[in-house]
Amino acid sequence: MNAWLLGSGGWVPTVTRETTCVLIRDGEHALILDAGTGLQHAAAHLDGVTRIDLALTHFHLDHVFGLSYLPSLPVVPQIWAPGAWLYDRPSEELLGPFSPFVGTVGELRPHQRIGGFDLSARAQPLHWHPTAGLRVGDRLALITDTAYDPGSAPFARGVDHLLHEAWSLDGDPSPAEAARVARDAHARRLTLVHLHPHADEAALLAAAPGATLGRDGAEL
Repeated sequence: MNAWLLGSGGWVPTVTRETTCVLIRDGEHALILDAGTGLQHAAAHLDGVTRIDLALTHFHLDHVFGLSYLPSLPVVPQIWAPGAWLYDRPSEELLGPFSPFVGTVGELRPHQRIGGFDLSARAQPLHWHPTAGLRVGDRLALITDTAYDPGSAPFARGVDHLLHEAWSLDGDPSPAEAARVARDAHARRLTLVHLHPHADEAALLAAAPGATLGRDGAEL
């Protein structure tokens, strides 16, 4: 299994950071977490793939704009989104503006087997709108677009690699709070993601000793 961080920024893309997108590949099957602008770089890692699934944490533009790039992929992905679960509206309806690009839209659930991947999701109520934390087996968890949430650590417990939002030094969550989640979860590695376009990178790392700063294109 291989994974790449294709978008490590939040809100808007910059010269150095696209918005949130993570690609996981296991043989001929790929799983993409969130469809930020980083999705435009996914095709470089998809040669030989026969199935692609794409799970969304929520519907804010910086996490779904990459759906516009789906025609560049070698296979039309199956989309999984939390519309019915978190918004009481069909996900296909919420993704209506992207209907020319998306294929089948399924509903994300707290636990489901997608091809060869065990995907778990947790409701995160501490954002402007509800979002979902995502976990792929024991290998990787993505916790973004939420304030510090004590429930995040149990959800990510024992995971090999935690990708956790650290919007800014004094943001909510802060890098220190992301490090707290990683510590309480006993995660083996922590990478800070969904970073502010003008974040002070040195200060972020100083506030979260042992963490790695997310870099677009990094192999996880």
